[in-house]
Amino acid sequence: MDLLRKAARIIVRYRVAFALVALFLLIVSAYGIQSLRFESDLSSMLPEGDPAIKDYNALQNEFQSGDSTLIVVKIDSIEPGGVYDVRDPKVIEAIYELEQRLRRREYVTDTMSIADIYMKVLGRLPRSEEEAKFVLDMLPEEQRYSLVSRDYTMTMIVVTINREKKTETLVRVYQGVQEDIESVKFPQNVEVIQTGNIGITYRILQLLQRDLNKTMAISFLLVIALLLYFYRSPVKALIPLIPLVFGVVMTLGFMGLAGIPLDLATTTIGAMLVGMGIDYGIHVTNRYYEERRNGKDVEEAAAEAVAETGKALLGAALTTIAGFAAMYLSSLPMLHNLATTLILGLSLAALNAVVITPAVIILEEDVMMRLKGHHVRPEVRSGTGAIGRFFTSLGEAIKARPGAFLGAVFLITLLFAYGVTQVTTEVRLEKFIPPGMPEIEALMDVRTEFGGQDELYVLVRADDVRNPAVVRAMYRFENLVKADSYYNGVFGSQSPADIVYEKYGYIPNDREKISEALSEYQGPSMVSGDYSMAIIKFTGDFGGTSMDDFRRIMRYFEEETKLAQETQFPPGVELSLTGDLYLNYVLDQLTNVEINRISTYGTVFVVLIVLLLFRRIRVSVAMITPMFLGALWTVGFMGLAGIPFTQSLAGVISMIVGLGVDYGMHLTHRFMEEMNEGNPKPIVTAVGSVGPGILAGALTTAGGFLALLAGELPTIHDFGLTLAFGIFASMTSAYLVTPALLQIFYGKKTGGGSP
Repeated sequence: MDLLRKAARIIVRYRVAFALVALFLLIVSAYGIQSLRFESDLSSMLPEGDPAIKDYNALQNEFQSGDSTLIVVKIDSIEPGGVYDVRDPKVIEAIYELEQRLRRREYVTDTMSIADIYMKVLGRLPRSEEEAKFVLDMLPEEQRYSLVSRDYTMTMIVVTINREKKTETLVRVYQGVQEDIESVKFPQNVEVIQTGNIGITYRILQLLQRDLNKTMAISFLLVIALLLYFYRSPVKALIPLIPLVFGVVMTLGFMGLAGIPLDLATTTIGAMLVGMGIDYGIHVTNRYYEERRNGKDVEEAAAEAVAETGKALLGAALTTIAGFAAMYLSSLPMLHNLATTLILGLSLAALNAVVITPAVIILEEDVMMRLKGHHVRPEVRSGTGAIGRFFTSLGEAIKARPGAFLGAVFLITLLFAYGVTQVTTEVRLEKFIPPGMPEIEALMDVRTEFGGQDELYVLVRADDVRNPAVVRAMYRFENLVKADSYYNGVFGSQSPADIVYEKYGYIPNDREKISEALSEYQGPSMVSGDYSMAIIKFTGDFGGTSMDDFRRIMRYFEEETKLAQETQFPPGVELSLTGDLYLNYVLDQLTNVEINRISTYGTVFVVLIVLLLFRRIRVSVAMITPMFLGALWTVGFMGLAGIPFTQSLAGVISMIVGLGVDYGMHLTHRFMEEMNEGNPKPIVTAVGSVGPGILAGALTTAGGFLALLAGELPTIHDFGLTLAFGIFASMTSAYLVTPALLQIFYGKKTGGGSP
């Protein structure tokens, strides 16, 4: 305590110097913000050493595959003068023109549409609608309706893309394709939409950028409104807000300087820091005003505020950071980035609260002294009036019947325990875009009309994939999988075996003939340059079903691929699944593992820090019990509300644990302080004095999180709602459980006894 009081005196004496240092760091941070970049690439969310990443890179490098965009062409109205059928020659001509433009792009490796059918059959485009209908009617029904919808109001262009996995490249590819779409004049009544992997990822990136600015602005507005209510004065409301602004700007600036990207997780950092960081400043400010109301002068009140809240703030910051640090144990890079930014941001918020907040308070007092000629004793709404009376009454009620409050908590816990059993996970990128977006609607149309265009690849590694035994095995495997289409959602497939079979009508037992067929093939590469690898591409509806069905289909492919390698392919041949869709599945499996690991280690870290700081079992139990309940209630709420765990929510339990222990810590610290000073009703004083500050801090923290509801991405909504509920759950359990346990543990010692 003496050390903290000395620090307070230094802050008072050198407050101008502290302000100048903070301003310098603010300027450096503003420069760093200009270097912030956004990241939405799925492969960057997986650990570099994961085998799935190795296979995915091989797919990209050797076959220029694994990335595609779908261009949906559909009749969207029936206005007079327009076309009503995609078989209209004017539509087919526009599609062909668009394909030619796309093929000139260096990153486009192949395109496929109904225009290609006409060029192959007629050697030209159809001149009349009757001719167009005649050619399509010649095709087998299955092939025909893989190109056009059954009512002939929709068709599509499949564009295969080879690009660097960088955000800048994604933007360039999407905008280039969109530019080509807009440069082609389609007939009236026709709508053209870019969707698929490229279109959806681009839309997510665009929404990330919008959501960062929108949610951070709204969180600031919510926090300012709450501060104005609690402090009754715009000037006093700015006191805890100024250090927070410095902390948020510094954090974003350091992210830019350190090259940490804004992704599905870290995009929430602005609103989260606004919500969480304000808590520290509020506790220092409230304690200062309490000491001023008790008659202490400015310097004494500042020293007391820093000394008495400093230990609790240090413990709260350390436990919160410990909860976040558990995310470093995850193998998911995006959680490492989230942990780094949260720890950095909260460290700056805590430092600013202890160093800058008292300096700003004293500066404000000095200004008011010069304006009015005397110090004004502050009145804060959170500690007076109805709110103050409520918490005093709550403290009296808990002192009288602590067991009854624990019983009520037990009943609440039973309800949320059921919710825990209902929790699911979701990692598919398409589910991160809000319903109604053109890209999602178009993708749903594709799945409905064409049986799906999701792509899944099987990578075949061998000494020489032209080996007739390997080619025959590929052909058998491919057809066995297609025979199970009712179960696995497969709509079509393509492999080197198909190329050979199409040329000869069978698979020859002659390597030279196989080589000849492969060398004559003009389509997308299916065999690597050294013939050590080949791919089998399956197309179907794999990701558009429920998450359980998606996992079932992926497990089917894993099992069939393993079985085929063991029984159908020659010894030494290796098969492995890959592609963007399979990366989603791998991420899903990792997310389930990471949730348990991060939550467990985060809880252990927080408990150890509490024990090390306070070194008393009963005190520690009173602090950490609300933390456990807050985390349990939050998971139960997710299950009851249908909120799934996602990549960004994998660390949410560790975060709630780190945040939730703060409330019990502030109550316990004040209780022990009052008890040691001989207060006969320490629990009443603790709840009555600290309770309003916790409420103000929780409301501003939850307000920052609830600002995420203004974001357009569903995963951002879920993140904000879950964290906001977690804050209220932790606060409520702290109000009900911590005082009740302290009263049971120490009631007789304070003279109050316990039932």
